[in-house]
Amino acid sequence: MKIGGRVLEVEVEEVREVAGPTAERRAPEIAAPKILESPLPTAPQIEDAATGVVRAPLPGSVISIKCKEGDAVKAGDPVLILESMKMENTIFAPKNGIVKRITVKEGVPVRVGEPLIEIT
Repeated sequence: MKIGGRVLEVEVEEVREVAGPTAERRAPEIAAPKILESPLPTAPQIEDAATGVVRAPLPGSVISIKCKEGDAVKAGDPVLILESMKMENTIFAPKNGIVKRITVKEGVPVRVGEPLIEIT
């Protein structure tokens, strides 16, 4: 064999095992997912249907309150904005009604499940 002007002696051996890019490729075997014996905990309900309380779905800080006590709101109206992990999360009114009470203030941190607004 001649490479770059140099003559090299090469020996070739027959290999019976196929390897490399022409080898048959098989997908790795993946174990089936295990079914949990007990269900995972669920996030708290955002609204308590019996009381009309809108609760914090995640921990964060209240950065903006979009309504005031006595305001009429429709389902889907933004009522509050929470910042969590550097992201703004809009909390919407879950039903039509009147804002009876706002239990938080702007700049205040809240925990998961903490009451934010009561709608009647």
